[in-house]
Amino acid sequence: MSGTWETERSGARPSRWGDAGAVAWLREMRDRWRAVGVLGLLEDAVAAVWERNVARHDPRVAGDTALTLGLTSSENLRSRLLAVAPEWAEREVRIAAPWNSLVLAHEGVTLHLMKAPPQHGPAPDWAVLRWQGEVRAAAAEQNGAGYVPAGGQLTLDGLPAPRHPLDEPAGLRHVVLVWTGDPATATTAGWLAVPWEDGAEPPGRAWLAATPVWSHGPDDVPAPAPVPAVSIPFSALGDDAVR
Repeated sequence: MSGTWETERSGARPSRWGDAGAVAWLREMRDRWRAVGVLGLLEDAVAAVWERNVARHDPRVAGDTALTLGLTSSENLRSRLLAVAPEWAEREVRIAAPWNSLVLAHEGVTLHLMKAPPQHGPAPDWAVLRWQGEVRAAAAEQNGAGYVPAGGQLTLDGLPAPRHPLDEPAGLRHVVLVWTGDPATATTAGWLAVPWEDGAEPPGRAWLAATPVWSHGPDDVPAPAPVPAVSIPFSALGDDAVR
């Protein structure tokens, strides 16, 4: 499935945001992960899971809330993607859930998933969006240790200077697929973003860069496959079932 990107035309929020070097790296990662099929896998999985859960969302009778809708969708995504992990291992894509947090790893980069809270609407507000937890902190700190944003200290060749010994691999190592879902239209949108923590006090920005991956309109929502009705004669159920 391939969606369209409409933020630039609507003027709602910038579609590409962040440090110039990190944005360039992020676009390269997006193109490479799209070529191997990972972003298509995630786009289809997010869209299908969200559509199904919106269809069965029942605040009036079942007492469902926006929180239960998001949590159920995240758990469904985790189970669905872990189920296909063996076949993706053949493409050198590792899908796992260490510390119960879903990750996809490929060519030295680890991708995490996050659903933006419903108050963000169709597009995240990167200035206030936060990714909480120990996994988030570790990923952001590793990125902060390996890359200096534009305007920071540079090496003689003009490249960002690493903050760790030169015998260790430098650079950004973690990205997050941040997605949003509209409970009214069942549409979704997704971005790749770079989590960031430079150790400053007080903490500064939580994201170094972001770039769009997909944005679906109502016509792009995947309808669930119909379940065929099957007639079973009572005679096939046995006498006990008929009584």
